[in-house]
Amino acid sequence: MKLGAAILTRDLALAFRSGGGWFYALFFFAVFTALAGIAFGPSLTALAAAAPAAIWLAAALAIQFAAADLFESDLSDGSLRVFAAEQKSLLPYWCAKAGLLALTAAAPMIVAAPFFLTMLGVAFGQGIGLAVLLLLGAPALVFIAILTAALSAGLRAGGLLAMVIAAPFAAPVLVFGVMAAKAFLLGGVLASPEALILAALSLFMAAVTPAFAIAALRVSLE
Repeated sequence: MKLGAAILTRDLALAFRSGGGWFYALFFFAVFTALAGIAFGPSLTALAAAAPAAIWLAAALAIQFAAADLFESDLSDGSLRVFAAEQKSLLPYWCAKAGLLALTAAAPMIVAAPFFLTMLGVAFGQGIGLAVLLLLGAPALVFIAILTAALSAGLRAGGLLAMVIAAPFAAPVLVFGVMAAKAFLLGGVLASPEALILAALSLFMAAVTPAFAIAALRVSLE
């Protein structure tokens, strides 16, 4: 896993040196949440009712947006081809990209979520609970984003194609994420059955998606 750690260190350095590339997902998340608050009007009841759907949709789109060109630089400069030729498995490479997306896209959103949720009429304390639910489901969204980015790697308009491919995979995560958020806001139940299913989906995606993503990357190199 030394290779994976080296790739992650390199990518993190590039993300912070590229003029704020790591900040794009958080910025998208903030803008989407603010626009949702404006769209649903000043009624706190309407805002609170729309908050679960708005926050999960914002998170899914922001992570997918951050992963749009996850592999493009390595494809264009040939480093991915070198990794594939020298290594028997691309699993360390996949782990590095998963760590990069988690640290630069998912983690900042989860930390900032309670603050942004106040724009949707959610109390800060309840926002912390919703952030915990995001923590349960964000790994699934990250793994889905990596898979769809790998499937569309090297293709023209790959980012748009990845968005389309991600929709059916992300739908169960969004459905149970919204249900878990509503159960928490209405009943104060954090460990609801929906939240447990959300965590199970993250574990399932962690087990299933790496093999398909690695296979898609090898196909893109042929």
